[in-house]
Order: sequence, then structure tokens, then C-alpha cells
Amino acid sequence: MAIPGANLIVNLTFNPPQIAILGPIKDTTIQKLEQIIPQVCTTSPGQKGVGQFQKMDSPPHFFCRLSTHFCNEEMGQTQIMLKVMDCLEDEGGWKLKASNAINHDDNQVTYKFFFTQKM
Repeated sequence: MAIPGANLIVNLTFNPPQIAILGPIKDTTIQKLEQIIPQVCTTSPGQKGVGQFQKMDSPPHFFCRLSTHFCNEEMGQTQIMLKVMDCLEDEGGWKLKASNAINHDDNQVTYKFFFTQKM
């Protein structure tokens, strides 16, 4: 059931891939993301590990860091973004409302996505 006015923020930082999700998200959505995300990284075959989200307290959010993974700019980063958006829409009825990107240096970039829940 949709929560009127519910918002969700997803921060994706590359490389290594880090995901922070702030807002009311289902445990089943987190479990699905844990299975999907490591499979779309562009890390060499045989080096793919498991992405475990941790529930953090301050502020309350879920966080996952795939320190042994890499996502190239051409495919890996885009695939993770699309998989996260698809999962959020399918599992929780979230709709993308806005986005932002910040380059930290030559090697690191953060994408911020703002979602609202469909009614």
C-alpha cells in the first residue's frame, strides 16, 4: 500500500560501488537488490562477491559497499542505475522525480535519485 507523500533517496557512488537508500523501503526490495547489484558490476568473472546491505542508524538508512567490485562508465554504472530503478518501481511502486550528479575527482562520481511513491 502506498504511503501518501512518501519519499525515497538513493545515492550511488562509484568506484567502488556504494549504495545508500534513505526512506521507507521494503525488506524484500533490499533482498532483491542484494542479489541483483553484484551481477551487473563489470568486475572480472569469478571475482563477484555478495552485496550485503546494512541498516545504519544515523540517519536511518540502508548502506552497501562493494569494495571488491568495479563499474565502468560505459556499462556497469548505467546497469546498476537501471536495475535499482526497475527494482524500486516493481517492488515498491516508486517513481523517479529528480536526479543529480556530482564529480568528486577523476575517479569518483555520485548520483543522487529522488523518488516518490505512486498512489
